[in-house]
Amino acid sequence: MAKSIVLYGGQFNPIHIAHMVVASEVNAYIKPDEFYFIPSYMSPLKKHTDYLDATYRIEMIQSVIDDLGFGSICLNEIDRQGQSYTYDTVKYILDKHQNAKLYLVIGTDQYNQLDKWYKIDELKSYITFVIVNRNKAVQEVEPGMLSIKIPRIDISSTLVRDRVKHGENIQVLVSSGVEQYIREEGLYEH
Repeated sequence: MAKSIVLYGGQFNPIHIAHMVVASEVNAYIKPDEFYFIPSYMSPLKKHTDYLDATYRIEMIQSVIDDLGFGSICLNEIDRQGQSYTYDTVKYILDKHQNAKLYLVIGTDQYNQLDKWYKIDELKSYITFVIVNRNKAVQEVEPGMLSIKIPRIDISSTLVRDRVKHGENIQVLVSSGVEQYIREEGLYEH
């Protein structure tokens, strides 16, 4: 039987409670053989005003994996550097796990930009998109895609970074391990 693998990519700058809820809900729904967190080097569709070195982001993701009790980190996009195209990452995963059934987790914001994605039609033939509702109660999706309704938590990495920058509380916005790491390393303070 083909292995099922969930791919959950993002800047994770920092990874926060809403990311954890998405991972947990998708993992419970799909019950994959593998769950990969894929930190991007640079997303082609995002601005990079608060770029943080991957080393710090990886440490925070690992802390969350330890808390969740599942998942591993795929460093393909970090190792490759440059623009992080999902198509290239999917090809890399399929080279390592031939015949695997791949699920790619994205939010409403990314779903609404799919027409801008690199080699999107080919990508759709390789994977099943899993769209989680973001800023809306239910996400309608095109045929062949999964929509998973998750509890809405309006937390963003930008909110966390801004709060740290202004010396404000981030408790419960991120896991205690991530908060401790941010404080110890002095991340996002300037």
